[in-house]
Amino acid sequence: MYYSEEIGLPKTDSCRWRLRTDYVGRETWHYLSVKEAAAGGIEEPQSNYVKWLLGSPDFPTPQEEEIETPGRAAEKGAEFFKLLQLENGIFPCQYKGPMFMNIGYIAANYFCKNPIPDPFKLEMIRYIVNTAHPVDGGWGLHSVDKSTCFGTTMNYICLRLLGLPADHPVIIKARRTLHGLGGAIRNPHWGKAWLAILNLYDWQGVNPAPPELWTLPYRLPIHPGRWWVHTRAIYLPLGYLSANKVKCDLDPLLEELRNEIYLPSQLPYESIKFGNNRNNVCGVDLYYPHTKILDAANFVLSKWENWRPDWFLKWINSKTYALIEKEYQNTDYLCIAPVSYAMNMVVTYYHEGAKSRNFAGLQRRMNDIVFHGPQGMTVMGTNGVQVWDAAFMVQYFYMTGLVEKPQFQDMIRKAYLFLVRSQFTEDCVEGSFRDKRKGAWPFSTKDQGYTVSDCTAEAMKAIIMVRNDQERFGDIKDEIKDENLYGAVEVLLKIQNVGDWEYGSFSTYEGIRSTLLLEKLNPAEVFNNIMVEYPYVECTDSSVLGLTYFHKYYPNYKPEVIHKAISIAIDSIIDAQDKVDGSWYGCWGICYTYASMFALEALNSVGLDYSNSVSVKRGCDFLISKQLKDGGWSESMRACETHSYVNGEKSLVVQTAWALIGLILADYPDEEPIRMGIKFLMERQLPTGEWKFEDVEGVFNHSCAIEYPSYRFLFPIKALGLYAKKYANEKLI
Repeated sequence: MYYSEEIGLPKTDSCRWRLRTDYVGRETWHYLSVKEAAAGGIEEPQSNYVKWLLGSPDFPTPQEEEIETPGRAAEKGAEFFKLLQLENGIFPCQYKGPMFMNIGYIAANYFCKNPIPDPFKLEMIRYIVNTAHPVDGGWGLHSVDKSTCFGTTMNYICLRLLGLPADHPVIIKARRTLHGLGGAIRNPHWGKAWLAILNLYDWQGVNPAPPELWTLPYRLPIHPGRWWVHTRAIYLPLGYLSANKVKCDLDPLLEELRNEIYLPSQLPYESIKFGNNRNNVCGVDLYYPHTKILDAANFVLSKWENWRPDWFLKWINSKTYALIEKEYQNTDYLCIAPVSYAMNMVVTYYHEGAKSRNFAGLQRRMNDIVFHGPQGMTVMGTNGVQVWDAAFMVQYFYMTGLVEKPQFQDMIRKAYLFLVRSQFTEDCVEGSFRDKRKGAWPFSTKDQGYTVSDCTAEAMKAIIMVRNDQERFGDIKDEIKDENLYGAVEVLLKIQNVGDWEYGSFSTYEGIRSTLLLEKLNPAEVFNNIMVEYPYVECTDSSVLGLTYFHKYYPNYKPEVIHKAISIAIDSIIDAQDKVDGSWYGCWGICYTYASMFALEALNSVGLDYSNSVSVKRGCDFLISKQLKDGGWSESMRACETHSYVNGEKSLVVQTAWALIGLILADYPDEEPIRMGIKFLMERQLPTGEWKFEDVEGVFNHSCAIEYPSYRFLFPIKALGLYAKKYANEKLI
């Protein structure tokens, strides 16, 4: 039972929820009207995925059986996973974890006087309440974090704006924790900005985000067009809002909040000296403190803000808003992610008004970023993980031999066609500081509009697998042409870092554009490594996997160029290995286990294994050293934050699968520890084929956890299937 149920919070009727999607993977939730529900939803029945997610008794649960062999365990898991695929080929999921996303959605709609539907309100309240810290009632940066000032302030305000009264026990408990953390005045930069937008804090107390930087010559290293894509996407609208000191109309509820979120000793509100609190950040929140360089820059820029001429501000507004409009064109109003989407929504309402075409476009996309689930509804990290999961499924069903089973071939066909539809077929509009994207793939959907290196490589590899399977899928081979794959390779080669920074590595969205020294100007305080693109071992690994597979089937396309790209990428992977313990640090999954799996698979793709590579041997020995007595592996989110391996409380299915995949593909010579891990996966599998969620799997910017719900199917299926093919598929339990 969830906490929201224990305390009697109202909830919606789960039978009335529908998840709608389209041919390019868009996901939006809808609540049937009373009339539609009374008719039994005949015209729009719930999908099996929604039935499973919301715990409907109508879900066609597979028949239970005693699963005795690894091969059958993989097959049974795949049979369950098949039930969760939609007709358009995607595997939808609630991509959740960060606890600072809801504030943007709720605050932007409140600012713009855009009502959130009541069913959405009820379920958002439930989600926030159900993710409160079980002891102190606060919230952290993410759902498994300790309570922080940022998380507690933002979610406290969300609950109040959604309708929970000030005297509700959840609110009273959270307010006590917030006051214990020093009150809202101790929020980091993003928290202070949202407070100022809601007229709960004065812009004088928010460090500057100067939009003037966008007018500098692009050749300067500090130009925002050279920053990491997420950072520049957020600080573009934030700069506009900050420079114009945009704030919400004050109303009775906001006046109440002014008296709730600050300590009694700090009140009355009008007496607070906000300008003295720009750098007053709660120590619990402070993951990346300011440098002296940033403090000096903030001091100078804060003076400039006080005498910036109006005519100059109007000119800056026109320049920055034109860039925001380009973002709308490139992403069909989705924007790169929910934080920038929400800020852009406020900017557009202020700049153009509620009746403008751009504001209507944003309203149309409002529910693409929220997702419902058993805990309630929340804003996701982006609009989904559609391409990423589909590409993995296709590959793993080939690698494990599941493709040979007729019952899975339609599943692969649908995912393949979705991937084909998801490739970018046009470049971004001129002047948007974006690289060539035609030929690439995104993380989620084509509409979202952003190239990602590893998603491009993994999708390309999956597509090549299907295209070369003439016996089973010859009829759909030409749904995509060779030339489309050449385009993907060209984008990957463009993203590889071959200049002065991190030679041979691959970054996420684009190559590194500026010096890593820009991190000294990181203003976020709660994240690290956000100012520019960085090299990522996982992105480099996936890119190697994609390029080696492409080169195998297209040996005549730029062989020298591709061979060199692979060679220097392999050198980069080996160079990134820890010189002491042989591990690799992961930035997108937890943590050393995740990255080590990818690294060992990439090295395997060029013929390096335990017997002929010192790097592979050291990587395997590292993984073996972390195996627990029950045969499993467990790594905590704390490892990402501390940059050192930290064991979790118990062995985990996904972590164990990652370690096993790495060891199997590296040809680790001792089967016994691998057999123990496989046995662990089988013991954790339910007789229906399902694996239950155990712990968060992903991370970003070193400090924020995020869930990948499909991982608990994808990676165990891969590990079990690889074992069954490599070793005897004999009875283990």
